Amino acid sequence: MGGGTGDVRYTLRVLRRSPGFTLVAVLSLAIGIGANTAIFGVVRTLLLTPLPVEAPEELALVTFRTEGNPRVSNMGSTDYPDPDGGPSLRSNFSSTHHRALVEAAPDGVDVFAFHFVRGMAVGVGDRPALLAGGALVSGAYFPGLGVEMAVGRPLTPGDNAPGAPPTAVLSHAFWTRAFGGDPSIVGRTIRVNSVPVEVVGVTRPGFIGLSLGGFFPQTEITLPMAHQPALTGEPGDAPWADREDLLWLRLMARVAEGVSRSATEQTLQAALRGTAGPLVEGQEHLPELRLIDGAQGAQPVRPEMARLLWLLLGVVASVLLIACVNLASLMVARGVARQRELAVRRAIGGGRPRIVRQLLVESLILAGAGTALGIALGLVARSLFHGLLTSSLGMGAFGEMRFDGRLDPTVLTTSVVLGLGTTLLFGLLPALRVTAVDPAEWLRQRGDDGTPRATAGRLLIALQIAVSVPLVVGAGLFLRTAANLGSVELGFEPRGLVTFRLDPGYTGLPESEYPRIFREALAAVAPLEGVRSVSLLEQALLGGIVSNSVIEVDGERVPLYFNAVGPGLFETLGVPIIEGRTPGIQDGPDAPRVGVVNETAVRELFGSASPVGRTLELNGRDVRIVGVVGDTPYRNRRDPVPATLHESAFQRNGYGGHEVIMRVDGPVGALEPRVRDAIRSVHPDLPVPELEAQTVIMARTGARERIFMVLLTVFGAFALLLASVGLHGVTAYAVTRRTRELGIRMAVGARPDQIVGLVLRQVVWLAAAGLLAGIPLALWAGPLVESLVYGITPTDPVTVVLAGACLLAVAVGAGLLPALRAARMDVNATLRME
Repeated sequence: MGGGTGDVRYTLRVLRRSPGFTLVAVLSLAIGIGANTAIFGVVRTLLLTPLPVEAPEELALVTFRTEGNPRVSNMGSTDYPDPDGGPSLRSNFSSTHHRALVEAAPDGVDVFAFHFVRGMAVGVGDRPALLAGGALVSGAYFPGLGVEMAVGRPLTPGDNAPGAPPTAVLSHAFWTRAFGGDPSIVGRTIRVNSVPVEVVGVTRPGFIGLSLGGFFPQTEITLPMAHQPALTGEPGDAPWADREDLLWLRLMARVAEGVSRSATEQTLQAALRGTAGPLVEGQEHLPELRLIDGAQGAQPVRPEMARLLWLLLGVVASVLLIACVNLASLMVARGVARQRELAVRRAIGGGRPRIVRQLLVESLILAGAGTALGIALGLVARSLFHGLLTSSLGMGAFGEMRFDGRLDPTVLTTSVVLGLGTTLLFGLLPALRVTAVDPAEWLRQRGDDGTPRATAGRLLIALQIAVSVPLVVGAGLFLRTAANLGSVELGFEPRGLVTFRLDPGYTGLPESEYPRIFREALAAVAPLEGVRSVSLLEQALLGGIVSNSVIEVDGERVPLYFNAVGPGLFETLGVPIIEGRTPGIQDGPDAPRVGVVNETAVRELFGSASPVGRTLELNGRDVRIVGVVGDTPYRNRRDPVPATLHESAFQRNGYGGHEVIMRVDGPVGALEPRVRDAIRSVHPDLPVPELEAQTVIMARTGARERIFMVLLTVFGAFALLLASVGLHGVTAYAVTRRTRELGIRMAVGARPDQIVGLVLRQVVWLAAAGLLAGIPLALWAGPLVESLVYGITPTDPVTVVLAGACLLAVAVGAGLLPALRAARMDVNATLRME
């Protein structure tokens, strides 16, 4: 015990005498471990972890494939990639299909249905309504999934029976957020889209429905689909369940263990073809039913987002590799520099086991400190990465995305073993090498012949530079992308603009009342302190969502984007009015339909002629052009400004709501409660989502680029730092090894600048070797980020050259200090010592 304690105390004193080496070694290991465990925790949660339900491996999504485009209406459908590489699979079915498949399901197979609802207004008493993601489900939904309740009971087939009163099950997260976890909510009546609904249960923690990161939000309130007409329908419209041409239901099957999936597919396919109806109208082939993996739900993370997450994991894995390589090079350089010290200790009686044990303790302390700090960094980084990824990749909505913040034990163990192995291996090599030979031989050797070459260290530094090149090139690509996007002309002033979504559909009122709701909302918000002007916009500018169609102009079919705008919208935005007028309060439902076009539409559709007074037919409606306005980007800053028609918001049905857009003075936080009170005075069940600044909306649509810019810049800088430290150590050791040679050169007339050049030549060759290997690696990886860069190619030669120059400059800077130290040496004292 005493010997072990003494070894630890001695090791701590040795490490304190080399604070730079100790700090870099510990930080290298810590950052590599922390980044990998934090990022992989997010990847595991989003891409690998199954639903928190009973036997998720038994779940299968029911999909189908058909040729052409059937004459049907799809509501919120998803195209799934075929696991076998065929055409995309479709997700939605009609109620007729659902009933047929339930009846045909063989023993051991349960089929249930659900429909995602992007938002529902939930109100209790006189409290303001909250916005919640919802789902309409069949009675077999909860039994089929095997979801346990924290409080109350699940929905059952009886809740979908004719005449049954409306009931609901809340998610545990929404129950906590909206009702503070009060168990007395079960049995109470709440309002959902102004419909009285009894709460019958609360799901267990962790279950947030079957949309885990797709287009739809998580499910916070689940209701029987039999009540669809009251909850989401327009009075007088036919219930969705009665329409054979409306594909609105997603289907999932639980196929019990031992039941053949292929046989189940064939049975269900026969039932589908027997009730195909509009699916096969005008088609040569019958639909082909397919069961695909449903363990992760019906709306997993979208494929493009999944690719980005895997790419991020590759980036942090590269960081761990760089960290381990740097640690190895540091340990090698330090070990080689201490070999004469170790030989002296051996010569004066130090036993081989004692020396090996001493270096083993030193390596373990470094590895332990790096691991502990890495775990701490991982715990901090997991929440930072979570927030950055959910806001950047569009996976959070209506509350928090499913996210397990625990550090992944497998990745943590792998990272620790890799770091520990690197530290021990390269920390013990010098001791094993010295203690394997007669110490007298080491002590008799002097100068160049006596000091071992740090060949391994140089090779490791070259490898580290090679791995760093793609990170530095990537950082350069995204920094230039950010600059290019920032230079895009917007055509309006985003600062001071604040928006929120207002959807009268939550009130249960008919669509004919929506224009009145919008007019009253504008009238209620306009007088508020801090509001300079207010208007409506159907789709937020640069929000990532657009509406478009194809129209016919002078016998030619051309694409046209469209939006709906309220009175004074362009004045609020600061967009110039080029000609005519813009839609006003007078352009209501009973007035002739009017709109304005942007300058791009004028050029593409009408040439040099004025469009004012012309009429366009858009989706079956005639719209008279009354004005021309300036160009503004629509979907995002990447896309060219499209030809766009702006209709009157009061002449559109407003289904799905409009954005209320305000130009304000002062902070948004102070304005938000006043806005909520104003909207509540219009209707108590109108929910007001969190107010968003236009700059935040713009940042979200460019967030994929931002996250890579931030991460690659940070990790690229870290790689440069480690490369600099490693090069400095190897160069300093090389100077020490060549002290006698350099002293003789100076004694026979070599100038200081020649000595500096001699030392730096080795550094440049080492960096060039790393660049020679790293640049092809960066060019190979370029296509992986092709969809993210803007204004440049992923193999942009200027960026690659600049990245190489940056690495070369860092290398020269790292070697400059040892080179200058060598050039200033006292030649006489050096030669006497040698």
